[in-house]
Amino acid sequence: MERRKGVTIMNKAVIPLVLTIFVSTLAHAQTQIYSWRDRAGTVHIVDDLNKVPVHYREDVKIYRIPPTRGTKEPRSKPSFKAVTKVKEGEEGALKGEWLEEEIGEVRGSITGLEERLEELRQEREKKRIYIIKKRAMGHPVVREKRELEGIDREIEILTNQLHKRTEALRSLEQEKSLQGGQ
Repeated sequence: MERRKGVTIMNKAVIPLVLTIFVSTLAHAQTQIYSWRDRAGTVHIVDDLNKVPVHYREDVKIYRIPPTRGTKEPRSKPSFKAVTKVKEGEEGALKGEWLEEEIGEVRGSITGLEERLEELRQEREKKRIYIIKKRAMGHPVVREKRELEGIDREIEILTNQLHKRTEALRSLEQEKSLQGGQ
């Protein structure tokens, strides 16, 4: 059991390090990276969705990296919440606060996913029109078709994630309503 804790802590330390390396080495060339956790618990990070095994694509996390052009954003200091002892009677209030925070976070992530899906759908439509025009001129569209397939795969992944988050929101809201009724 002790070894597993060490591995978990190490995974938590390795992920930001790997993300930083990706950001620094792929600053202009790549704007997306993908991560997933295999059955053994190992986190994998790649720069191409095609490198993610098909059976892990439903749970893949997509990170967008804005291009860096010499500007540095100020770093904010991490905030630490004080640990307090929970008195009897406050436990229900704390759970209610936690539920509210969790519901807010899930709603925010749903909004973000919906916005990204809309962007991808518009991008897909533009790409389809571009392919039609290029074909009409007799030009090959192999690269564009691959790009379109990548967009379709990302839409499928995000749609699955959106479905999971919507289910999680329903569950949290149901738990909140049950707590309110007591």
